[in-house]
Amino acid sequence: MNAIYQYIIISLVKVLLLEPDHWRSLGILQILKADVSIVVFGEGDPKKILSMRSAPPALNPDIVVISHSLTFDYQLAVLQHIHHLFPQAQILVAGYDESLDAVADVLRAGAKGYFHLSSEPAKLLQALAVVSKGRIWAPREAVALLMNAISGESIDRPTASASELIPAHDVAILKLLQQGLSNKEIARSLGVAEVTIKSHLTKLYRRFRVHTRLELLAYAMTHHLIAGLAMHPPAGSHRGV
Repeated sequence: MNAIYQYIIISLVKVLLLEPDHWRSLGILQILKADVSIVVFGEGDPKKILSMRSAPPALNPDIVVISHSLTFDYQLAVLQHIHHLFPQAQILVAGYDESLDAVADVLRAGAKGYFHLSSEPAKLLQALAVVSKGRIWAPREAVALLMNAISGESIDRPTASASELIPAHDVAILKLLQQGLSNKEIARSLGVAEVTIKSHLTKLYRRFRVHTRLELLAYAMTHHLIAGLAMHPPAGSHRGV
């Protein structure tokens, strides 16, 4: 029997489920269908989606929930492929691995979070809500492990003073980023359009040769671009970065 992939609408957020195990997929869908605000539709084989070179226009999820097992079958590069197929989507990996190293690895590969399938069912809905805002859903220890690893690598990159590297408005963005705010929340705080924040972050990524918000944040802290801030994940075990 083919495994199931589904679109799930949560407060107008579309979620694509990629779970090759049929019974596990049904279990996840049962949790989601228990919420009256969620509408589920569609059926097919996740591996067919992952074999696509490009996604059809009708397949445009805001969140992709992917089984951790698929990162073994396709390696962690599968997360990059999902970003290629659905560039606007956030990725939530779901599995049973309790290793902090494994969670840190999927975050570094581009996932926004890791949901442990042994958690209470309601936690899945919370995870989707957090990830939909562009924040991280993962244990603080795993986020700290990732950030420490990134900061250790960044010491070999060119250094300079904050005033030489970035203007004051970019420093303000980095400070709000460190507080765990999403692009929309940062834009609201600074009184600018969300597209302006995205543009500034893209330029910072290129300038400092980083690829994710976590890497940018780690670089900024390591090189003292954000004065007086410690190197630690935001408060709360699953608060987003």
